[in-house]
Amino acid sequence: MEKISETITGANIRKQSAFLRLVRKLAWFFLPFWALMAFYVYDDPFMILRKYDLYDSDVMLNEQHVGWQIYQNHKDSVNFNSFILGNSCIMAFRCGEWEKYLAPGDRTIRLFGNGEGLKAISLKLHALEKEGAEIKNVLMILDRTSLSRFSLLNGYSNVLPAAISGDSPFTVQMEFIQAFAMPDFLFPYLKYRITGRVEPGTKRMNPYGRIRDSRNNDSFNPREKMIEQEGEAYWKNRKKEFPERKGTVVVEEPVIFQQQRVLLEEISKILRRHDTSVRILISPDYHQKELHPNDREILQSIFGKENVYDFSGINEFTEDYHNYYESGHYRPLLGNQLLKRIYHKEKTSLYKVKE
Repeated sequence: MEKISETITGANIRKQSAFLRLVRKLAWFFLPFWALMAFYVYDDPFMILRKYDLYDSDVMLNEQHVGWQIYQNHKDSVNFNSFILGNSCIMAFRCGEWEKYLAPGDRTIRLFGNGEGLKAISLKLHALEKEGAEIKNVLMILDRTSLSRFSLLNGYSNVLPAAISGDSPFTVQMEFIQAFAMPDFLFPYLKYRITGRVEPGTKRMNPYGRIRDSRNNDSFNPREKMIEQEGEAYWKNRKKEFPERKGTVVVEEPVIFQQQRVLLEEISKILRRHDTSVRILISPDYHQKELHPNDREILQSIFGKENVYDFSGINEFTEDYHNYYESGHYRPLLGNQLLKRIYHKEKTSLYKVKE
């Protein structure tokens, strides 16, 4: 019996020893991972783990999170009641400029996303409503692409905050962790942390410094300074960014179908609930392609003809290439002209969403 007991004891000791060796090996194997995670939490490169007063970084941040966090930072002190929603062409519209056409005391903020679609806009309005926000005015900047999108985009630069999307914070956080761990970001970022310099052309990095207002999320586009410095040479030296246009009318295929229409109706329903003054603006496309008339008519039927402004196609705004940073985005000087055109009837006139 003693020999059997000794044999069992010896076997148990060997099993424990083998288990401890396995644990040590696994610990060494996962050590780089835990070190990487510790570095990620310490650095918070995408500025989403902690609250900040200034949301500008040498890393290209997620505009969805930046806008929402700026709103959270100042909603109680500024009392935002007017919202610019839509895609990245929102950079052409300054909050202070829009406020000139609103009632005294109205305060605006930009809540946009790169490549923003209808689903994201709907979710943001729902989130504002849940927050108890006054949704008095909405300026919605759309184009054919944003009208066509009825689902959310993937990837760290597009994922919505959990408070908007309804996803778990863990699911949202995983998008950023995956982006951080990818070699095309991680290695240039490590080099940046060592040298303190952003290498030209580095993916997902911001070499321009401050690019937004920390109070209302207005855009400070570095290309404005380039235009100021270079003058006409800015456009002359960037022919690839400004391809030649044919000067003939090209009408795009329709993009608003049942799924898009459902989302547009949902957006309109929220706005009617708050008696919101809304302007729908279809961006002046550099390529001068015109939104299909069916799409325009659907928008007008949902939001009211007097609230939909289509600046696509060939017109006085798209003719002048000086209005554009590149073929995908236009400048605030054009945004100011469009606001003036939209509100030309009466400076403080407010049309309500069609019932």
